[in-house]
Amino acid sequence: MNYSHDNWSAILAHIGKPEELDTSARNAGALTRRREIRDAATLLRLGLAYGPGGMSLREVTAWAQLHDVATLSDVALLKRLRNAADWFGILAAQTLAVRAAVTGCTSGKRLRLVDGTAISAPGGGSAEWRLHMGYDPHTCQFTDFELTDSRDAERLDRFAQAADEIRIADRGFGSRPECIRSLAFGEADYIVRVHWRGLRWLTAEGMRFDMMGFLRGLDCGKNGETTVMIGNSGNKKAGAPFPARLIAVSLPPEKALISKTRLLSENRRKGRVVQAETLEAAGHVLLLTSLPEDEYSAEQVADCYRLRWQIELAFKRLKSLLHLDALRAKEPELAKAWIFANLLAAFLIDDIIQPSLDFPPRSAGSEKKN
Repeated sequence: MNYSHDNWSAILAHIGKPEELDTSARNAGALTRRREIRDAATLLRLGLAYGPGGMSLREVTAWAQLHDVATLSDVALLKRLRNAADWFGILAAQTLAVRAAVTGCTSGKRLRLVDGTAISAPGGGSAEWRLHMGYDPHTCQFTDFELTDSRDAERLDRFAQAADEIRIADRGFGSRPECIRSLAFGEADYIVRVHWRGLRWLTAEGMRFDMMGFLRGLDCGKNGETTVMIGNSGNKKAGAPFPARLIAVSLPPEKALISKTRLLSENRRKGRVVQAETLEAAGHVLLLTSLPEDEYSAEQVADCYRLRWQIELAFKRLKSLLHLDALRAKEPELAKAWIFANLLAAFLIDDIIQPSLDFPPRSAGSEKKN
């Protein structure tokens, strides 16, 4: 944080008017009294100092007093930030909502990449939080987020669906048929990577679909596809089997070797034995989609899925630049405040730099000609 130049007013202009912030903070229960913190903008400033500012509670209070921002103890600040956690989340969500009308599209459809990451409290141990996010690869911006505890698994249907959307996810989202069903019978289309044994594969007649027979029947180095039925894994309440388009993308020999080597290495490290069929299937990328064959070829579906690396890169950017994976707080509400403040900062940075991405850099020669 730059202490020598106060650009707070410029930052605040990207978030909202002071009176609007006061109203939203009161409605969220974040600003119930003004004895130590005079307004919502000040509360937000303290939250950003604690989150992306990288300061401890004591450092924030000392900085705030030095710069005449507020005068309060670290204990009082802790209580205020805990009460403001949900409000910080609301502000982050409002920042994303502005982007709803500005998204990329492919053949009239918008692409939304979905993924999640674990966030752990200090001291190691198992992850306590899971951050689920949606991402637009055209605008290179996050579009959705939800913070849950670590027990909440990945869901392909987590965010609200749109009729012109293609939702893209990796293999972690392709093991729950009820979530895939929600999109299959909903408004959005989907492309999700699946494991060869990850779902209950059925034929149109309700018999077991021979996945390995399908893969072995493909021409060497060629892609293939078929229509399968997705069973409910024995859960009758999940509904009847539903159809889906299964695409097998054959990996080039060198990439297939890398995939198999990685698979063997990971299982060796965990003390597991890899089945021969699993090793054989590693030479393919299996994709399940609702996109019709007459509109999207197998190659086009595969090209769309390959964009998924962008959300992984965006997560790495959050962790490397804002240290989102270095959670400072153990107390749940304070941890939420820290996470939401960091997300708000990340979204603001994206919005501020986005206009510069619309214009390519100009060379010195082109400037002289003008």
